[in-house]
Amino acid sequence: MHPLVAIGLVFLAAIAWTVTVLTMLVVLVKARRRPPGEVARAVHTVEVRNVDERAA
Repeated sequence: MHPLVAIGLVFLAAIAWTVTVLTMLVVLVKARRRPPGEVARAVHTVEVRNVDERAA
């Protein structure tokens, strides 16, 4: 393998790793910012919707 190709692959892998870590951090921050009541409402809405679908 040509040395420049190897360097390019390492560079691309580093970019992919950085994007992955940043995405995980953004998701974690957004999840921690969500108020507990909002999460409970979302779960309750899904449960009610599932019960309504079963009844239909």
